[in-house]
This record gives sequence, C-alpha cells and structure tokens, in this order.
Amino acid sequence: METTSSVTENAPIETLSQFMEFVENLPEGFDLSRGQNRDLALSPSALRLDANGNRKFTRQAAKFFLDEFKVHSHQYLPYPLDIKDDYEWMIYAQHYGIPTRLLDFTHSHILSLMFAVERAFISAESEDAVVWFLNPKALNHKYAYRSEMLNISNGDNLSLDEYRGPVAVQGRKLNVRINAQNGVFVYFQDAERPLNQLIEGDQTILRKLVIKGEYTKKILSSLYSMGIGFTQIYPDLDSVAKDIMMKKNILDYLKGEEQ
Repeated sequence: METTSSVTENAPIETLSQFMEFVENLPEGFDLSRGQNRDLALSPSALRLDANGNRKFTRQAAKFFLDEFKVHSHQYLPYPLDIKDDYEWMIYAQHYGIPTRLLDFTHSHILSLMFAVERAFISAESEDAVVWFLNPKALNHKYAYRSEMLNISNGDNLSLDEYRGPVAVQGRKLNVRINAQNGVFVYFQDAERPLNQLIEGDQTILRKLVIKGEYTKKILSSLYSMGIGFTQIYPDLDSVAKDIMMKKNILDYLKGEEQ
C-alpha cells in the first residue's frame, strides 16, 4: 500500500531529509534513478538535439564513433576480446565520452542525488537540479512486453532495435566506474523522442523530483557529512583531488552559514 508523503513532485525539496522521505514513499518498483544538475530532456547523447532542434549527430556519425572506439581502444583495455557485442562496446564507450544510444541510470538513489548536486560549488548559476525515478519493469512491459530488466550479457542475442520503444537493460560491470555507480541503462531506438516526453504523465513508470538550486550546496554538504563524495561515483585519483577541493568549499560554506 502506497503511503502519503508531504513531499511531492510539485514541491521542490530543500534538504537531504526531504529527499529521503520522497524515496521512502515511492511505490514499489521504482528501482532506478538518474540525477541531473539541470532539468534537461531524458535523451541519450547520440540522440540529443542542438539549439535549432536538429540532431547533433547523424546515425552514421554515431556508428563511426563506436567503430573508431573499437579500433583504437584495444591497447588500453585489459580484456578487449572479452567484449561480446556492440551493446557491451556501447557500455564501455559511454563512460569515456563516446555518444551512444544508452542513457545512464543507477540502482543507488543516493548516488543519483550526488550526481544532481555535484556541481553546486562549481557552477556560477544556481539552477534547479532534478532526480528522475524509473520503474524499469513497467517500462519494459510497455515497450517490450517483458516484465524484467533485459540482460545484454547473458547470451540471449537480443536485438534491442526490434522493441517498440526504450527499454531498461543491464550488463556486466565492465569497468570500475560502472561498478562503483551501480550502473544500468535505458537503450533507445534510433528515432525515439526523450523518455520524459514519450511517457509524459505516466507516474507508474517515471517520476521527477526537483531540487531547488539555492539549496544544492546545503544538500551536497549533507551528503559529504555522510561520507559521500566524488570518489564514491568516480573512483580514481582525480576524484581524490575533487573531494579535497569540495571539502574546503563546504567548510567555507558552513562557516558562512554560522555567521
């Protein structure tokens, strides 16, 4: 039975506790989420539009990017011959900046919140951030007549372009970043509109929580107090440096709050 929350989609949040309240009152099945520091459309990088409404990359360009990544990345991958198909290549390439038809989600709602507010002390503007919550089984039931997450690494030889719309997929954790972020994906067919437009108003599949821009620093400070920083989502030496800088920013911010 769904409980009633005082935090709703129409009431942007200001604190970490409000975020936790919203998560606790989500209906069953909303297992995935995605944090964004701006309220942008839910489109994968290969299908995004420019300011004139035209696709930034043609389908030929998206194929070129992936093919070139496959050719030139072998010497940098520990087991390149172990990557099974183009879907797994997309997962790998996605995390190194190659435009693909995959949109990142995570099983960790708290990491989604971190993604949403991570630029609070970097960006000069205080735009509202958002966290999207997704019911992957409901999405796949709508577009693939499947009631489970699709696994692209279990040898089923799936053809994801045969489905009627975007589908939630999971695969092997091919690098430490995907593993740290508990990453999963929504795969889009080539001509699909943004996910939030396709299923607008269907709260059995997708829900949005807005975070007021002026409170992103406060929430990031609360996350830091719980031991969550950049190294939790980007486990590398660069993130150690980012956490050090963030710690100083937070200390200065809290000192200003006390005055």
